[in-house]
Amino acid sequence: MSYGKIIGKSYVKKEDEKQKLRMGGGSWSVKLDEIGESVENIIYVTGKGKYTIDRDVAIAKGFIRNMSTKGVIENKLIVPIKHWDFKEIINEGN
Repeated sequence: MSYGKIIGKSYVKKEDEKQKLRMGGGSWSVKLDEIGESVENIIYVTGKGKYTIDRDVAIAKGFIRNMSTKGVIENKLIVPIKHWDFKEIINEGN
Protein backbone atom coordinates (compact mmCIF):
# COMPACT_ATOMS: atom_id res chain seq x y z
CA MET A 1 0.00 0.00 0.00
CA SER A 2 1.56 3.28 -1.06
CA TYR A 3 0.93 6.60 0.59
CA GLY A 4 1.27 10.05 -0.87
CA LYS A 5 3.43 12.91 0.34
CA ILE A 6 2.63 16.56 0.76
CA ILE A 7 5.22 18.58 -1.14
CA GLY A 8 4.63 22.30 -0.80
CA LYS A 9 0.91 22.74 -1.42
CA SER A 10 0.56 19.54 -3.47
CA TYR A 11 -0.37 16.01 -2.47
CA VAL A 12 1.82 13.76 -4.64
CA LYS A 13 1.40 10.00 -4.94
CA LYS A 14 3.09 7.37 -7.12
CA GLU A 15 0.52 4.90 -8.31
CA ASP A 16 0.15 2.02 -10.76
CA GLU A 17 -2.33 2.48 -13.63
CA LYS A 18 -3.89 -0.84 -12.56
CA GLN A 19 -5.05 0.83 -9.35
CA LYS A 20 -7.57 3.02 -11.17
CA LEU A 21 -11.12 2.17 -10.15
CA ARG A 22 -13.69 1.12 -12.75
CA MET A 23 -16.44 3.20 -11.18
CA GLY A 24 -17.20 6.56 -12.76
CA GLY A 25 -15.78 5.40 -16.09
CA GLY A 26 -12.31 5.09 -14.53
CA SER A 27 -11.37 7.01 -11.39
CA TRP A 28 -8.60 7.69 -8.92
CA SER A 29 -9.39 7.43 -5.23
CA VAL A 30 -7.89 9.84 -2.69
CA LYS A 31 -7.87 9.19 1.05
CA LEU A 32 -9.65 12.18 2.57
CA ASP A 33 -7.57 12.06 5.75
CA GLU A 34 -4.38 12.55 3.66
CA ILE A 35 -5.43 15.80 1.97
CA GLY A 36 -5.83 18.61 4.46
CA GLU A 37 -6.90 22.22 3.98
CA SER A 38 -3.33 23.25 3.07
CA VAL A 39 -3.30 21.04 -0.06
CA GLU A 40 -4.16 22.93 -3.26
CA ASN A 41 -3.35 20.28 -5.91
CA ILE A 42 -3.49 16.50 -6.11
CA ILE A 43 -0.92 14.83 -8.37
CA TYR A 44 -0.76 11.13 -9.25
CA VAL A 45 2.33 9.92 -11.10
CA THR A 46 2.16 6.62 -12.99
CA GLY A 47 4.28 4.83 -15.57
CA LYS A 48 2.14 6.44 -18.30
CA GLY A 49 2.27 10.02 -17.08
CA LYS A 50 1.13 12.60 -14.55
CA TYR A 51 -2.48 13.25 -13.50
CA THR A 52 -3.15 16.61 -11.83
CA ILE A 53 -6.29 18.16 -10.37
CA ASP A 54 -7.08 21.15 -8.17
CA ARG A 55 -8.26 20.00 -4.72
CA ASP A 56 -11.44 22.10 -4.84
CA VAL A 57 -12.31 20.78 -8.31
CA ALA A 58 -11.71 17.21 -7.10
CA ILE A 59 -14.10 17.74 -4.19
CA ALA A 60 -16.72 19.39 -6.43
CA LYS A 61 -16.53 16.78 -9.22
CA GLY A 62 -15.84 13.67 -7.13
CA PHE A 63 -17.94 11.68 -4.69
CA ILE A 64 -17.18 10.17 -1.28
CA ARG A 65 -17.33 6.45 -0.59
CA ASN A 66 -16.49 4.38 2.47
CA MET A 67 -14.13 1.74 1.15
CA SER A 68 -12.42 -1.19 2.78
CA THR A 69 -8.70 -1.70 2.26
CA LYS A 70 -7.33 -4.82 3.93
CA GLY A 71 -10.18 -4.76 6.45
CA VAL A 72 -9.81 -1.05 7.29
CA ILE A 73 -12.72 1.24 6.38
CA GLU A 74 -11.58 4.57 4.92
CA ASN A 75 -13.39 7.62 3.56
CA LYS A 76 -12.20 8.11 0.00
CA LEU A 77 -12.84 10.80 -2.54
CA ILE A 78 -13.49 9.13 -5.90
CA VAL A 79 -12.64 11.44 -8.81
CA PRO A 80 -13.35 10.31 -12.39
CA ILE A 81 -10.35 10.47 -14.75
CA LYS A 82 -12.20 12.84 -17.11
CA HIS A 83 -11.75 15.66 -14.56
CA TRP A 84 -7.96 15.28 -14.24
CA ASP A 85 -5.35 16.97 -16.43
CA PHE A 86 -3.04 14.33 -17.91
CA LYS A 87 0.48 14.70 -19.30
CA GLU A 88 1.99 11.62 -20.92
CA ILE A 89 5.56 10.67 -20.05
CA ILE A 90 7.64 10.51 -23.20
CA ASN A 91 10.76 8.36 -23.00
CA GLU A 92 13.40 10.02 -25.18
CA GLY A 93 15.78 7.05 -25.02
CA ASN A 94 13.40 4.38 -26.35
